Amino acid sequence: MNRLILSFFITLILYSILFFVLFIELKNRPLSLPQRHRFNISHLNIIQHKPAIKKPAPPKPLATRPKHPKRTKKITKKLIKNLIKHPHKKSIKKHTLVKAKKRVQKAQTKKVVTKNEHNTSTPLPSLTQLFAKKSPAPSSNNLPPQIEKLYKDEFDTFTKTQKEFIKNNLAKIGMITQKYLYLRGYPYIAAKMKEEGVNIVEFYLHPNGDITGLRLITSSGYESLDKNSIETIKAAYKDYPLPKQTTKIKIYVHYSIIY
Repeated sequence: MNRLILSFFITLILYSILFFVLFIELKNRPLSLPQRHRFNISHLNIIQHKPAIKKPAPPKPLATRPKHPKRTKKITKKLIKNLIKHPHKKSIKKHTLVKAKKRVQKAQTKKVVTKNEHNTSTPLPSLTQLFAKKSPAPSSNNLPPQIEKLYKDEFDTFTKTQKEFIKNNLAKIGMITQKYLYLRGYPYIAAKMKEEGVNIVEFYLHPNGDITGLRLITSSGYESLDKNSIETIKAAYKDYPLPKQTTKIKIYVHYSIIY
């Protein structure tokens, strides 16, 4: 306790000495205020703006007469005759003679063409013939366009029963295959790669409901879609309508991704 009291008193003494020294130094220093300068009007630099001198406008040029274009002689038949009679005249130039001859030749050719046009014996078509709509050529056996594209000339080789079955049931068979295609789902790899296309498949449909000779006629360009179309027909042929005779069936199989 005695040591703490001693240290406390020593620090007090030291701080008091420092304070005393600083007080004396501040007392001896004179206070110096900043000098104030007096302001006179003479110190101002007044800038005088000189008035802008307008330059005199340049004198307008005197009105000159417009130059007349050179008068050229009109090339006529009389002028051509004069040129031919007097080829050594100084006033006549060679290029005018050439131009004149060309114009006469053109006029003669035009007259010949107009005469030939009027003498044509072919009669002009009437208004009804001009505005008559061309009717499309009648298709063989009045077949729908889908059957014509698929079968072409082969359709004529079939029997009446086979033809009637194809006309009445080909669209149904196509709808059933597309329904099974939807139920089976789009091929995973084809959907991932965004593959789309159309196949044409061929097979023989028998009266008992079986199918034979299942093959791909035209490919869509993608192997995954081609395989899937054959597999769907193998699953969907049970629901196909039954024919009275074995008939060759050709159908489109469409693949399109719905975004």
